This record gives sequence, C-alpha cells and structure tokens, in this order.
Amino acid sequence: MSLYFALILSLSLLLAQLILLLVLAWRKQKLAAKEQAIAEQYLALTDSFSSYMMDPADDRFVQEIRSNPHQTVVLERLLNGYVSVTKGGVHSPLVAKLSEEFLAAHYAKQLKRNHWALRMNTLYFIEDFHIESLKPLLKEKLRKSSQLDQEKQQLIRTLASLNEPDTLSVLAQYPDAPVRLYIDVFKRLEEPTRLQELDAALRNEPQNKARKHAAISYIGMAGLIAFLPRIEEELGTQEGELRIQALKAVLNLQYLSDPGLLLPFFQSASWPERMYASRIAGRLQLSRFKEVLSDLLGDSVWWVRYSAAEALVQFSDGDILLAHLSANHPDRYARDMADQWKSSQLGSET
Repeated sequence: MSLYFALILSLSLLLAQLILLLVLAWRKQKLAAKEQAIAEQYLALTDSFSSYMMDPADDRFVQEIRSNPHQTVVLERLLNGYVSVTKGGVHSPLVAKLSEEFLAAHYAKQLKRNHWALRMNTLYFIEDFHIESLKPLLKEKLRKSSQLDQEKQQLIRTLASLNEPDTLSVLAQYPDAPVRLYIDVFKRLEEPTRLQELDAALRNEPQNKARKHAAISYIGMAGLIAFLPRIEEELGTQEGELRIQALKAVLNLQYLSDPGLLLPFFQSASWPERMYASRIAGRLQLSRFKEVLSDLLGDSVWWVRYSAAEALVQFSDGDILLAHLSANHPDRYARDMADQWKSSQLGSET
C-alpha cells in the first residue's frame, strides 16, 4: 500500500466519521425540538382539556386537538394523565369517545407493526382508554398467537378489560398459565361477568386447578363475602393447596360462619395450615382457641410459633397471656417466642 493511498483512506474514514457525527447531532437536535414542541402543546391544551372533561359542551379542546400537528402523542399524554389521577377515569365515556375518534385507527396500525415494544405500549393504552372498537382486532390477534408469551398475556389482560370472558377459555389451553394471570383477568372483567366466572371457577367446570385457585384467592382479596359458604366448603377438600387457598381467603374475608371449621387445621400435618388457622383465630378474636394457640406456641415450625404469638397478642388480655407463657410454657422455644412478643409489646408502649 502506497503512502498516498493510506493517506486518502485515512481522510475518507475521518470524513465518514465526521458526517456520521453531524447526522447524529442533527437527529438529536431534531428529536429535542420535536419533544419541546410536544411539551409546549401539551401545556397549552391542558386547560381546554380539563374544561372539556368537566363540561363536554365546551368543545374548544376537540377543535384544537383536531388541528394539532402532534395530535396522537399530545392526546395520549393528556388522557394518560387523566386516567392515572382520576378515580374511575378508565371507565370515563369522554376518555373512550376521544380515544375512539382520534386514536383507535392509529392503534390498529400500531398493532400490526413489527416492533414488540410499540405493540406492547399500544395494548396498555387500549386497556387504559377502554377502546371497545378494537376488540375484534384484538380477538383476531389472540386467535393467531400460539405462545403464552408476555405480549399474549398483556393481550389477554387488555381483552379482559373490555369484558371479554373468552380470555379465560383461551388461558385454559395453557396448563402452565400462571394463577396471577387468572387473577388479573378476574379483576378486569365487569362485575356481572366476573361473578358468573368466579361461580363457574369454584364449580371447577370445566376442570381447571389454576383457575379455581385464582378464584379463591381473588374472592379473599376482593372481600366478596357472598362467596363465604363456597369458600368454607373448600376447607373440607382433599386437595391441600386448595385448603390453604381457602384458609387465606377466610383470613382476608375476616369472617367464618362456624369457628369449629378451624379445629382440624390446628392439628394438621401441614405447617402452613396450622399457621393460617392460628392467624385466623387471632384476626377473628376467637377466644375459645386461646389454649390451642398457647400449645402452638411450642410448635416445631418457627412460622407457626410466630403466628400463634401474633394471634394471642390480639386478644384484650394478650399481654398477660404472653407474660405468663414466657415464664411457664413447658417448651423452651415457646417461652422464647412469648418473651420476644412480650418485649415488643412493651417496646410499643414506651
């Protein structure tokens, strides 16, 4: 290679790098200018947007957003802010109206783009803005998708938010579908549909263990006391995991029609069952179980001992009981646990 050729090559490389640097700088400047313009338009439209959401007769905002050069992004930010901070904003008919008119067609195109993050964001927006007109497109997309990957899971959540109960039957096609996803679907369905699906899940028709676990968990978390008799039935089931889910639900519901239902669990071979029975006895102030709880203070499992002490301390004479047990319980670990709780109680009073 001659010296002249090497010099030309070096200059060419330097020039190429310089051009690339200039292009990147120009692009960055352009993006910054666009972002600034969007931010300014967002601020400029905030007042008219607020007025419109309080009084739709004042349609200045609709006129302004229609001619806005960054219509989609600005409206997305305004609606997103409204949905985030306003109670019931997700179900606002004005949010649905604006998103249907200005965003639905754009989102339909976005869902077909070969860009995973873009499609995922679009699904979140469709859920937040409750865009009903896109339900057929989403169902078609769900039908074509074969794997229960992240995108399909969000697709199921989005469709559930549009009150599509078929999402549960789609989930049932995947034996490893997580219980958490079933709970997400129950949360999003409208109340009449949700109650109907919870009832079907408890009947286990068709048989689906994950769906039934999710239904019991959701009933407890949501405090659906009307389902208590069904939950109490599950306390007698042969399946250990279901019994634990039912105990958790009772703990959350904070009610039990017959405290005697707890008796078998205090002697259970399963330590989580002994633990939840103890916690329920304390939460529901079931004083008839004070003696049982005192015995469980010497359980072989630390979590059971801890829960028994936590339950005892919830009774009006809990501090006296713990003081007595810390000195007189025949089990050394029980005395330690009682002493620990007695000390914590004294600490909270200082």
